[in-house]
Amino acid sequence: MTGLDFRRPKTVALASTALTVATGVTFTAEVWWAAHRKLPIGAEVDATGILGAHLEGPPVRVVVLGDSTLTGPGLESPDDLWVRRALSALDLGRPIDLVSFAVGGSRVGDVRRRLDEALEIPADAVILAVGSNDAIHGSKGRQFAADYDELLGELLGRVRIAAVTNVGDLGNIARFPRPLRQVIRQRGRTFCRIVEQVAARHDRAVLLDVSTANHFFRDRSLFGPDMFHPTSVGHSRWAEAVAPALLLALTQLDTIAI
Repeated sequence: MTGLDFRRPKTVALASTALTVATGVTFTAEVWWAAHRKLPIGAEVDATGILGAHLEGPPVRVVVLGDSTLTGPGLESPDDLWVRRALSALDLGRPIDLVSFAVGGSRVGDVRRRLDEALEIPADAVILAVGSNDAIHGSKGRQFAADYDELLGELLGRVRIAAVTNVGDLGNIARFPRPLRQVIRQRGRTFCRIVEQVAARHDRAVLLDVSTANHFFRDRSLFGPDMFHPTSVGHSRWAEAVAPALLLALTQLDTIAI
């Protein structure tokens, strides 16, 4: 009868820990490499402006918060942005006063820090697009969920409607090398579910589902020279995807008081 080897479980545990650390380091290094490749990055555009200025009636003030999906690096005109395309297509019968506080690269914590500045002036609704950078840059899902939940709570304490985008298929992004895409895709799906679940818990939060346009972004031509940010055609696909829910959100405004 042989003696039991009590060292083996410890060895296995140490090996498992080392593998986890190595995997994390590799993932971080690959993301860093993809993000810092020397590719051209276009200037951002500002979504701020009056839409439907020829219409009568008091304008609906909409504040925009989030990341580069709302600043469109590489686009030629603010009118190419999905948010302006979608809002311009709505038949509200009133002008829309759009004010953007979006900043490229933002994560949920960055948006929370800009909240007081963004809502210094009264707003009727907020359009929020954040989560992709948290997914790409390794934020913890549980922490993101808590921060996103607090952000939505703060927003809806001050505006009547928050229209929030989920996270599209990050694995489609042409900038990422093929071995990394599946990992990024899975993280994107996780953060997409978090946004959807948190939004569902908040009255007056309306989901803008950009994931219905995911299949279009398998076409690399929908990405600009930096291979990361969508072209105007990509933004038009997002606009088509979110327009019905955005119309639903803004037509509810007159029935809500806070």
